[in-house]
Amino acid sequence: MRLSTGLISFILILLFSCQSKTGKENLSEKSEQKISVFAAASLADVMSKLAKEYQTKSGVKVALNFASSGTLARQMQEGATPGIYLSASPRWMKFACQDGSADSTVCFPVARNSLVAVVPTNSRIDTLPISPTLDFPNSFNGRLAIGDPAHVPAGQYAAEALKSLGCFKLLQPRFLKTKDVRSALMVVELGECEMGIVYATDAMKSKKVRAVGVFPESLHQPIEYWAAKGKHGGSTADSLLKYLHSAEADYIWKKFGFKTIAEPRKSVTNK
Repeated sequence: MRLSTGLISFILILLFSCQSKTGKENLSEKSEQKISVFAAASLADVMSKLAKEYQTKSGVKVALNFASSGTLARQMQEGATPGIYLSASPRWMKFACQDGSADSTVCFPVARNSLVAVVPTNSRIDTLPISPTLDFPNSFNGRLAIGDPAHVPAGQYAAEALKSLGCFKLLQPRFLKTKDVRSALMVVELGECEMGIVYATDAMKSKKVRAVGVFPESLHQPIEYWAAKGKHGGSTADSLLKYLHSAEADYIWKKFGFKTIAEPRKSVTNK
């Protein structure tokens, strides 16, 4: 059977149109690939940089949501489904894994931090050799800014350290509890508190405060950041989690003042 020239042209145009449409759809799917990450507030700077580098490398858009680790874990419990959860506390990571919001089989520590006492740059306070022999409550005036220990890991570590120093109950009425560690830093920057307890990485980035003392790790639990795949994370989450332990990411973690973990443990459920 012979086909007319017009019919052949119509078939060719139709085939080209379908291929073009399929190609556009595939390109659209690739360009729309994205992942949401819930991360502790103290990771805002480093995760923004890591996300930017990963997005450039992979083409995957990374949507970041920062808050206290406890707040994020509660949001996940109430139905939020991030691809990855990054907690500043093994306690809240364990909560998320036991709740089923995070995958306990894809869960490990990625970085460490330190706890420091900070004051405004113009403070009269010079340095504080923090130890059980220091009269910490009388080393500053007024209130002490800390993250709320009820849901902010930095506040929980601060409370542990103060209990080890034997001055938690004495200082408790002077606490100015904040919604996250960045807010504790901010009130010291504004001069609303003469002293605050924050992470070393937060103090490092601020030009309005000085770190005057480091809390020895013997006074509190190790400060570890844990990463886990969300229950609907998929292969994109696996890829980003792998990147967080790459040589490139290791350099970025250290640039922002974090200590990296070369051989991560694989479970938080026993912590």
